[in-house]
Amino acid sequence: MMINIDIFQLFLNYLTERHHNNIYQNIQQDTDYLKATIEENELNEQYKKLDLSDEQRKIIMQWIDAIQAQESAYTAVVFRMGMQLCFSLLMQLADL
Repeated sequence: MMINIDIFQLFLNYLTERHHNNIYQNIQQDTDYLKATIEENELNEQYKKLDLSDEQRKIIMQWIDAIQAQESAYTAVVFRMGMQLCFSLLMQLADL
């Protein structure tokens, strides 16, 4: 199995260019994440102000739960792929 080493070089470059050493500091510098968080809070406030029936709220909550479950599944897949990539790199580095 041959892996493109350029991917690893790009990843190494990204890690060496980081200015902070923990997730919280990096998130505080991530303008896209901060913007998305602000927009999410604004939408949440708008949702709270809507005059919805209990049935409508239940449907919306089920929809949110389904979206979050899908995102969790995708996150698990990406994590697993990342771990496989790391192990593959270690195997290549060890010439196994």
